[in-house]
Amino acid sequence: MKDYNELYDWLQHDIMKPAVIRNSDTVNTFIRVPYDDDFDFIFHQDNYNGQSVTSTRLSYCGIYNKLNGQIYDAQQALRGKLSMIDSTKSMIDLYQDFDKDVCSRIEEIVGDDVSNLRNPFFENDRYNHLIDDFEKNYADSTVRNMFLNGEPPETIHYECSFTIDRKDNSLMLRYLKYPVASVEKAATDYWRNHQDDILLDLRKNEILRQKLCEIEADADHPLHKQRAIINALQESGAKAVNVTVQKDGRSFTFKYPADRLSRYSNSDYGTWEMSPKDRQGYEECFGRYSSFHPEDIAEITYRGKTIYETDSLDQNEDDVLTDDESEDSDEGFVMSM
Repeated sequence: MKDYNELYDWLQHDIMKPAVIRNSDTVNTFIRVPYDDDFDFIFHQDNYNGQSVTSTRLSYCGIYNKLNGQIYDAQQALRGKLSMIDSTKSMIDLYQDFDKDVCSRIEEIVGDDVSNLRNPFFENDRYNHLIDDFEKNYADSTVRNMFLNGEPPETIHYECSFTIDRKDNSLMLRYLKYPVASVEKAATDYWRNHQDDILLDLRKNEILRQKLCEIEADADHPLHKQRAIINALQESGAKAVNVTVQKDGRSFTFKYPADRLSRYSNSDYGTWEMSPKDRQGYEECFGRYSSFHPEDIAEITYRGKTIYETDSLDQNEDDVLTDDESEDSDEGFVMSM
């Protein structure tokens, strides 16, 4: 990019006249339009391709930051041409960086502590209704997934959802010039104007934290068995396993896809994932259309090895009905749809 060394010098030396870059069959013209003393908008015109005039219009192609000598938001005409001063940051990247920095600062100000709010209470019934709705309709499923995923209560923190208006390019230039001050102002403004929203999130987190602690403390909660099953299956890498179900004083062993058991399902497991032979045997044992739950699973084996077992496993052969144990490998598994 020897020809673009002239463009580099043109930018570095703050030359206001247009930069004309010529090579064998093209002529490219660049002009700079000052935004203020520290930033210039760069525009481009592709004038000639060796045969005819290709364009008479100027097109935006980037922002030059005189403070650090870097180009931001480089468009096609500049992209890759001046790698030594190309920040590689697009305007979208700057918006995302700003959002992240502001959210981090807001989370630092809030600190998961309602006392850091000016009014640590709800000012209208709407927010109380939102809390009730969350606790009744969303909290249990959220906590369930967190528990099954192995997330402890202490990982629950306030997470800010701040986003800046993507049309405010001037703020991004201010962010480049005064990063700390810009972030602090945006964070402080958000904190002042979203007290109830922040408090709502903190209250939701309190509910989640309490429910998660209760499940963790209750060793007999069914989710403990489901998490143990999921962990065992994930560690085994199995695609299909032998499952022994015990309920109503009877037992039956059948082949079942591991991914079905690994799902964070809040309902039961059906028989349609079984082979026709296993489904028939299962229904003869427990009844037609009967399903099973994680707490009904007494044992899971994979390639002849037990990967999950409960203390209630009944080893009385008169009570345990088993299918062909040779189906314990992944190969030959039949799924009926």
